[in-house]
Amino acid sequence: MPDDFDSQNPFDDAAKKAADDTNKQLAGAEASLTSVNWDQIKKMLPSPMDQQQLDELMKIAQAATDHNEKVASLIENIGSLGGIVVKVLSQLP
Repeated sequence: MPDDFDSQNPFDDAAKKAADDTNKQLAGAEASLTSVNWDQIKKMLPSPMDQQQLDELMKIAQAATDHNEKVASLIENIGSLGGIVVKVLSQLP
């Protein structure tokens, strides 16, 4: 029986359940992302302008720079490349 000196958090069980639920949802999302290949993404974007923006986005992501530089570059270009992210992510299963 717990007493005043018991250090167990009464929210531990709820937090663990929430974390498990989130992990399951993320695993499902990850599985759907990994099932989409480059050709399928390009088919989602038939416009040459969209494909060019996607190529620019991929160049930033794959650049031989550190994480912080990539993030800074994405922030710098969010106005021109943000729309392509929304288009691709909204079409994923």
